[in-house]
Amino acid sequence: MKYGLVILTVCLFSGALWAQDGPDPLGFNAKWNNALELKSNDGSASLKVGGRIMLDNAWFSDDSGAEDGTEFRRTRLMLSGKVNDFEWKTQYDFASVKAGGPAFKDVYVGLGGVPYAGALRAGHFKEPFGLEELTSSKYITFMERSLTSAFAPSRNVGVMAHRALEGGTLAYGVFRTTDDLGKDTGDGDYSLTGRYTRVINTEGGSLIHLGGALSTRSLQEDLSLEPRASSHLGPKAAAGTVAGADGEFRYGVEAAWVNGPFSLQGEFMGSSVSADDNVSYTGWYVMGSYFLTGESRPYDSKKGIFKRVKPAKEFAWGESWGATELAARYGSVNYSDFAGGVTLDDLTVGVNIYHNPVFRTMLNYVYSDMGGDGAEAMHAFMMRWQIGM
Repeated sequence: MKYGLVILTVCLFSGALWAQDGPDPLGFNAKWNNALELKSNDGSASLKVGGRIMLDNAWFSDDSGAEDGTEFRRTRLMLSGKVNDFEWKTQYDFASVKAGGPAFKDVYVGLGGVPYAGALRAGHFKEPFGLEELTSSKYITFMERSLTSAFAPSRNVGVMAHRALEGGTLAYGVFRTTDDLGKDTGDGDYSLTGRYTRVINTEGGSLIHLGGALSTRSLQEDLSLEPRASSHLGPKAAAGTVAGADGEFRYGVEAAWVNGPFSLQGEFMGSSVSADDNVSYTGWYVMGSYFLTGESRPYDSKKGIFKRVKPAKEFAWGESWGATELAARYGSVNYSDFAGGVTLDDLTVGVNIYHNPVFRTMLNYVYSDMGGDGAEAMHAFMMRWQIGM
């Protein structure tokens, strides 16, 4: 009920603004910028209303052990805003409803213009680790992130400093591992995580992105990993369990090259776990994409990630389907140090059609070797309709 009241309030407020015949007495104006934006005339305050819907279908080979299916991969509502140097964001995912309600995604407050630090953020958000992980699910090239997503800490509760540098970015913070509702009790698992990136802009509009991330983490219980192939509806693999784990050190290096409609991207990640018997595991992927319609993957130099694709010619019946992108990715993760560990190899081929800046159709084929010897191979054909604001 409370989420319905929030939506109703925003709709009524924005409707009242549009209904004004003259200047807005509250000093606000509304506009569409791939989402609904409300902004004060003096620029001191703003509000943005957005969300995303991702409807997936998947068909698997008969011998894969997986069943055909459909799901709403993500259904999110997002509100964000600024008041002078202060910012805030609240985002909930209704596709992963828990006992306590919709799962938290980004829920934080922040302050800009901080001397030396640049900006501070406190709340539940992604730790600064990994190019593909930090790129929004609205903008990633494939339906699912690569196998290396098992290394990325993703969202936890913490405090982070972040800033854009001349030709790069720097972000670092302290975090506490929490559940999907941003909650944890007891001694807790703490981490220190940081990421640094550089971008080299070359003649002709091409760019080279380089980056690295480190994370040292305390652990309070056995470490278990169940990696999944690049299909969310597919099965997981039991990589094994590390008994008596009390600490972990993760590292990652990343690189990307964009030259007109062509791009290459890759990452290598590793982890060393301190336990009764120390273990380590590594993973990597390489991907490439090409826009048949001439667009180029846009890059956000202030965050060191990729952002929204805007087709040169949007969808119109009988004229254009939008921007068309072909892509392929191959990756591998090695858990052989684990008791009962496995090696996973994964190939994904995709076609993206960006009908306009907020709506796209995605087609993916995934071949995954879940055992490293072809005995547990999986073939998956997947399709997604997505709107992302």
